[in-house]
Amino acid sequence: MKTLISIIALIALFNCSSDEGGQFSLDVSFEFGIKDSEGNDLLNPENPNAFKESEIKLFYVINGNTEEVYDGNLDYPRHFLIYQYYDQYRIRVFLNHSETENIPVTYIQWNEMDTDTIKNEMNRSDTFVKIQKVWLNDNLIWDTVNKSEPYFELLK
Repeated sequence: MKTLISIIALIALFNCSSDEGGQFSLDVSFEFGIKDSEGNDLLNPENPNAFKESEIKLFYVINGNTEEVYDGNLDYPRHFLIYQYYDQYRIRVFLNHSETENIPVTYIQWNEMDTDTIKNEMNRSDTFVKIQKVWLNDNLIWDTVNKSEPYFELLK
């Protein structure tokens, strides 16, 4: 029995390779709830005054150029999704994480007349990219030191 355990342990040891890289983690999403001054959910599709998902667009600033975001090979090609979270709706935005930007900028255009600016600071390593701080229209709204959930309720 002792020999069998030793053989299994050796097989497991040799199957582990130190030159295999670990999993890469990309944690660049941030969530918003959006309400009007009366507390109405502006992401709820049943609300006639809600933002229409089809009109929302994201733009990334990369190397000084503003580019609309669309990656057809992704589950969420426009880099956001709206979903129901308990009794409210949220939008999860996948923020600009370009390696060429110190503080990446994402514009979220809610409709033709309303756009917000999101800036973020990232913590990067060989194995991960993770949001550290988020600014909305130049106001710090979230950081890893003071908040755990990457979420902010926006009043429109």
